[in-house]
Formats: sequence, structure tokens, C-alpha cells
Amino acid sequence: MARNEATAPRIINERSRRRHMPDGAARLSAGEPRATSAEPWSKQNPFLQGPFEPLFNEVSIRSLEVIGRIPMELDGALYRTGSNQHMRPANPDLFHWFDGDGMVHAFHLRDGKAGYCNRFVETDGLKLERAAGRPIYNGIYGHSGVRQAPLPPGAPRIKTVAGINVISLAGRVMTMHEADSFYWHLDADSLDTLGKFDFGGRFKSMLTAHPHVDPATGDLLVYGLNYDEMYVECMSIGNMGQVNSHVRTSMPITPFVHDFIFTENYYVFFFGPIRWRPYAADTVLAGNSAFSFDRGSPTRILLLHRKTGVAKWLEARSFTCDHYLNAYELGDKIIVDATVTETLDPNADIRPEEFFPFPLVDKPSPFSGPQLWRIEIDLARETVSDRRIGEFAAEFVRPNESVMGRPHRYGYMAGVHNPGPQTHGFNCLIKHDYLSGRTQYQHLSSEIEMTPGEPVFVPRDGGEDEDDGWIMAIWYDPRRNASEMTILAAQDFDGEPVARIKLDHRVPLGFHGNWIARTSLR
Repeated sequence: MARNEATAPRIINERSRRRHMPDGAARLSAGEPRATSAEPWSKQNPFLQGPFEPLFNEVSIRSLEVIGRIPMELDGALYRTGSNQHMRPANPDLFHWFDGDGMVHAFHLRDGKAGYCNRFVETDGLKLERAAGRPIYNGIYGHSGVRQAPLPPGAPRIKTVAGINVISLAGRVMTMHEADSFYWHLDADSLDTLGKFDFGGRFKSMLTAHPHVDPATGDLLVYGLNYDEMYVECMSIGNMGQVNSHVRTSMPITPFVHDFIFTENYYVFFFGPIRWRPYAADTVLAGNSAFSFDRGSPTRILLLHRKTGVAKWLEARSFTCDHYLNAYELGDKIIVDATVTETLDPNADIRPEEFFPFPLVDKPSPFSGPQLWRIEIDLARETVSDRRIGEFAAEFVRPNESVMGRPHRYGYMAGVHNPGPQTHGFNCLIKHDYLSGRTQYQHLSSEIEMTPGEPVFVPRDGGEDEDDGWIMAIWYDPRRNASEMTILAAQDFDGEPVARIKLDHRVPLGFHGNWIARTSLR
């Protein structure tokens, strides 16, 4: 274990062209064409249609329509990213949601006004395909059945798309994938891609796109996976991008890991039955998915001590932890609240890419839909127990992050409640109170089912209660084929939104993002 190591991060310039964007959302450039769409590439793949259908234009909008009132103290931007395929896939009917090129969207708020812009993340793979005028890479998660053609000298072996998350790190805006050893640095206002942030070339592992901030230290907690040398490493990153602590341990398997969580003393991982080998010769390069299913495998739990690096392994029944709300220590127990996909038949012969995270094919799924679970790990007895919370489906779970690592009361998530015959995907946001057991639902419209993305909690300055703040989310309206950003008062969760900020085009349903206050950037 190495501790208190200071490694100066470096920015590798990838782009000389810089679009001038003056500071402040109210001065974003205006008058550029609005985003448009073409006919879907596939009429049977749900992840290329409707709310998932890609955009092809990059736009900047000076002023958006606002219904209600944006709180004046909100000065910053809600950044979102997700899958936005730029070129027709080799096999559109088998295209996987996770494989689309990354496009970042920003809703800039200042002085009660809102502006917007969106940009593709100019990754190496995207630039090569644009230069070639055709797709040259296979997707990582889906299977095309077509061997990837030889690449130009120096090209990345696989195409990573920086479409999973947007965070603030070292005073900069970063977006990322989870199969690279670096993040992509973006201009905070224009979203232009400025270069790679690679921690001084320190890491040789695939860095997570799901870091978490430890409110006790202010450090960003990050993990990386190395499938060549078979280890997982966890790092604590300071506010200048320096590595403050670093521990690692060996792994017996090549797990698919999308998220992790932490307590005061432990990094916590659940390694389910899905395996993931993106750089193997017989997967992506051969036209196959990087996913595979380990029949009969239990879930392996890794508790990695944050100071000593000592690893403790336990086993549980077969499930996949999708996203974590929070975890904390309670005596000899570790309490984990997370969204989980249960394996309904652990011995089935499964192609995970056809069913995970949501079904692509019209067959009975070997997985449950996403559910909210509480998992208890008894360290003294070395046992694991779990129970489902509520009867709703739930995903993209988020807390008030100021309580992470300590007991929490509330959780916020996208979900399915009271579904109808036309329900496809999430139809509400959910707030669950772990103390009272009360669950609240926000459907936004009583006339039609609108589809929300991940909710983000933004605390109110000076607020004392855990739920004193706002919930920001982007919703898709099928009537307009367009999206809007909503701001809810978290303490009036199922009431009328504080503000609804309208777009005239859709934000394709994507993955993760964060509110980044202007004062946290430099």
C-alpha cells in the first residue's frame, strides 16, 4: 500500500479548435440550428427509437422557456451524458444501449435564467470514424457478429465513448467511460473536448465512471480494474487531482462492475454473475459482446479496507448490484442500500447483452427488473442477508451526498409505479423515507406518461434537514418528442415543480450526471 502520494495530473491536448463561449449561461451563443433526427436505423431495437433515438446536431441556446421560477441561488449547471450513436451501427437490430457515442448536455442556470448546450465527446474512436466516413469499431456491450476490421496504426483497439457520467474533478468538468485509464476534460461552458485527464499516466487499469465523494474528507473515491494482472485498486483523489491514498488487491474473476460504495473503513464491491472482458481477442474484436454469464456463480462480495488494504471476501446468492444509494457501518454490520437485478435462473444459458440492463429481445428475461434492496453484511458472523424495499421498480438511485458513508434517511430514484398498458420504461421519480417507510411518487403529468432520467439532489445553502434542497431531472415528453428539465422542492416531492425548463428537442435517455456549481470550477 502506498499513502499520501502526490502525482501531478496532466492534461493532454486533443483539440486545437476552441469555440469561444463567454462565461455565464445568459451569454451562451444563440441562433444555431436546433437538434433534429433522421429515420430510426432499426424499427425493432427499442434503444434506437423514441426517447432513445440519437441526436445529430450540436446546439447552443441562449434562453430557454421557464414555467415557474428557478431559485436565484442556483448558479451552475446540470450536466448529463448518455448514449448517442453518431453513425449507423454495423448491426442496428443488435445495437446495445451502452455503446452509443457520448453526448454531454448542460443546462446552465444563473440569475433565475436557463441556457442549454450539447456536444459530442470527441474521443479517439469518434474522430477516427468521422475521418473514415463510416463506423470502423464494434460496440463493447452488444454483439455485431462481424469481426472488427484492421485499424490504422496507433488507433485504440476498442472504442470507448465517454457516455456514462459527468463530474467535477480538480476544478474541471470531466466525462468518462469505464474501459479507459483516463477521463475526458470538457470546457465547462461550451462542452468542447479539451483533452485527456490521465492522473500523470499513473494508472494502468480501467477507471470507474462512478466515483463518489467522501464528505468526511472531500476526496473523490475511485476504483480501477486491471484484467491483465487481475487486480482491483481503489484511490482517494484530492481536490487538485493528486492521489492521497491507494490500496489494491487481486481478483479471482473478471467481473462486470459498474459502481461501488464505501463506508468509514471499507470500499464495498458486489461482483455478480456477469463477466466482462472488453479487451479479450474473442470478444469485441471478434464481433462478440464483452459480456458473458458465469452459470451457477454466486455473488462475491469484496470488502477492501481503506487504510490497510486488507481484503475480506464473502458470498451471497446470485444478483447484480446496478447502482448504490449509500452504505454505512452499524456495529458489526455494514448496511448497503442499492438497486439490484436479481438472477432468476442462475443456471440458465444466458447472453447478458440481450437482457441486461433491460431486454433487447422479446423473450422471457432470466433477470428481474431493477429493484430497491437493503443488504446487510454481518462481519462477525460472515453472513449476508437482503430484502426488497417497496413493490416498485427502481434505478438510478441517488442520496443527498453529504451523508454518504453515514446513516441516511432518504433516497431518490427513477422508477415504475402504477404502470399502465402503454408503460415502457420509467414513468416517475421516487422518494423513499427509510425512517418512516413512506414512499412518494412524482409523475409530472396526469395526462400522459413522461419518462424521467436520473434525479440529482442539490442541497440548499444553509439547509439543516437531509431533504432540504432540490431534485433536478430531465424528462422526455412523447407528445412533443422533446425533453424538459424540472426542479422539484425535495420536501414537496410530489407537489408541483418549482420550475420546468423546456427544450424544443429531446435529450436521449441516458445515464448519469451532476449539478456542478460555478464556484467549484476554475
